[in-house]
Amino acid sequence: MTLPHAGWAADVTPFKECATIVNSANQQVMGVIKTESYKFKGKILRHEKNFNLQDGETVAVCSTGPFFPGYKVELTIRTIMPLFTCHTRLSGNIYLRSKWDDENGVRVLYADCK
Repeated sequence: MTLPHAGWAADVTPFKECATIVNSANQQVMGVIKTESYKFKGKILRHEKNFNLQDGETVAVCSTGPFFPGYKVELTIRTIMPLFTCHTRLSGNIYLRSKWDDENGVRVLYADCK
């Protein structure tokens, strides 16, 4: 899946930045990858791509931007509402994980962001 580029917006690259999202959470994980906002024809826009991965599935994600500082995109794990958000580089593997929170008695989803 490729996020389209923003034309002449700032913080874009002439080549694609790519990563593989790997679901290692032992459950289905849904989320979205978003670029930094940019202005086009007077409107503020963002490129975004949803993903829905079963345990063990992977998906390649590429973008030319526009990026947040450090050539990063926003990764959000969600259900109906956001559960975890970070900024990460699109390079190598990005692992989606889960862990048990003893204090609250729930399973927590997160990503190994770079």
